[in-house]
Amino acid sequence: MSIEFDTQWPTQAQRQRGLLEWVKAQPRPCWLTWPGRDPARHRVVVTLLHGNEPSGLKALWTLMASPPQCAATSHFCIAHLEAARLDGGFVHRHAPGRPDLNRCFGRAGLGWEYGLAHAIAERIRSLQPEAVVDLHNTSGSGPSFAVSMADTPAHRALASRFTERMLRTQVRLGALMELTTPQTPIVTIECGGAMDPASDEVARAGLLRFLADDPLLDEPRGAWPLEVLHRPVRVQLAPGCRIDYGVGPVAGCDLVLPPDIEQCNFGWLDGGTELGWLGPDGLAALRLSDGLSELAVEQWFVEREGRLCLRHPGKLFMITSNPSIALSDCLFYMVKA
Repeated sequence: MSIEFDTQWPTQAQRQRGLLEWVKAQPRPCWLTWPGRDPARHRVVVTLLHGNEPSGLKALWTLMASPPQCAATSHFCIAHLEAARLDGGFVHRHAPGRPDLNRCFGRAGLGWEYGLAHAIAERIRSLQPEAVVDLHNTSGSGPSFAVSMADTPAHRALASRFTERMLRTQVRLGALMELTTPQTPIVTIECGGAMDPASDEVARAGLLRFLADDPLLDEPRGAWPLEVLHRPVRVQLAPGCRIDYGVGPVAGCDLVLPPDIEQCNFGWLDGGTELGWLGPDGLAALRLSDGLSELAVEQWFVEREGRLCLRHPGKLFMITSNPSIALSDCLFYMVKA
């Protein structure tokens, strides 16, 4: 499937009408370029792989008013505009009933989303950029963090331009960051919740550093220390299970989490911490994986009087209070202390 990209920056008239109006009018994905001081080197920024995660695009839109001096030729992929313009704008992660674009990289499948993922990957390979960042928002509220398939000085340097935390994962889902190579490090940046103005500032400030810093792949001097968490475990509900959010058990549900569960994002939790309420199947409703193998649920959780509790101290992150994302993607990730 042939995918065409729009390569024209928004006009002044379009900018005056605003970002959302431009998104609604844009007919196809965009691949835009700013020149750099060194035209032979390239950097790539990918935004809007998920239509409801706009902080990266908002940051770029802000910078368009006064483009920065880029150290290298800088390319911007604005990917899933189709999902972004549905139902008023920035509502849907992907079009209803369609594949998740950020689960289509390096994989074959039916649908234009796989063609778009392939086209983005091929464009990146042809540019041979010195680095790629993929800007996202978390499904729930919480602090910013980076996700990487590798823990190298280059990946740490990229993460440090945006945030204080990096997760080194082995979970492969078909995400863009899985295409990382020693020659082209790729890091996902989760800027924080999509409704939080601080997330837009994380994206804007980090993007400025990514574009202007030279050298880029040295850890920046004076930067905050980067906390790196290794091999996070992905926690999901078993197929066919039901979830709800409330203040106690709900009949017919296999797991009920409190509405403010997102407050647990990235805080250290003690062993025995109660997370929610289990249904009749208890811990059998959960599935755990570290990306290499399935894990025994009982090694991580314990059931006490119908409540789901941590067996060991640990951190939870990427917690969502959106039931559709909890069912289609995951409940959260976690690491032990």
